[in-house]
Amino acid sequence: MRPGLLRDDLAAILALLPPLAWLWSQDHWVASRLLFCAVLIFGWQALFAQVRRQGMGLHGAVAALLVALFAPMGVPFWQLALGVSFGMVLGEAIFGGRGRNFVQPVALTFAFMAFSFADQPWRQGPDLPLIAILPALALLVITGQARLTVLAGFAAGLAGVSALIAPEQMTMLITGTLLLALLFLTADPAVSGATSLGRLAYGVLAGGLTALFAASGPVFGAVVFATLLAQIFAPLLDHIAIVIHSAWMHHRARRLRNG
Repeated sequence: MRPGLLRDDLAAILALLPPLAWLWSQDHWVASRLLFCAVLIFGWQALFAQVRRQGMGLHGAVAALLVALFAPMGVPFWQLALGVSFGMVLGEAIFGGRGRNFVQPVALTFAFMAFSFADQPWRQGPDLPLIAILPALALLVITGQARLTVLAGFAAGLAGVSALIAPEQMTMLITGTLLLALLFLTADPAVSGATSLGRLAYGVLAGGLTALFAASGPVFGAVVFATLLAQIFAPLLDHIAIVIHSAWMHHRARRLRNG
């Protein structure tokens, strides 16, 4: 069992209950998708935990909830099995588990599905009301699971690029689906940067790319692909932030020595 379980995994699970309850009122198949994804994800986690002799946490339940929420209605379960296996194994398990991966496995799952099964609406995402996601926003910010620097950077990047290319699309982008994807995929603390300046730059990049991609496609798909691209650059952004900070500290120390 990982340290910080009660603070991290349970907070995320509680945050997902309101959108899950709302979606269940519209689509009862979400319960079947959730059970199927949970069994599959915990199966993969148990296999890798046994091989590596590591403990297991509840973050697999968070991933299962997210896949069940974002998956389109009536999707074939064999497609779910392929996508979840690809995302969880290649996006997380082979790197040693959560905290050692560099991309969000659920985002990788949906990117894989969007490319592999273009006949299914994997890019659409559910139509979630904004009010159902507001408790998740409050809970994740309070518990530190969603960094304010990432959220602020994302908002700045989204607003800035939208103002440049399509000012009218800004109001259409502010949806419950975008906010849920932002909180759990983009702002995932395990893959969104390690420095304050790096997180801010990462958020700006993800928000800007989301606005750019959303100009020609669904909002959920735009967030997924923007998130994956930004996460690839997150280590570089952290490195640049460290170099800038080191140069500033060196300059400050030299000024103090010279009086």
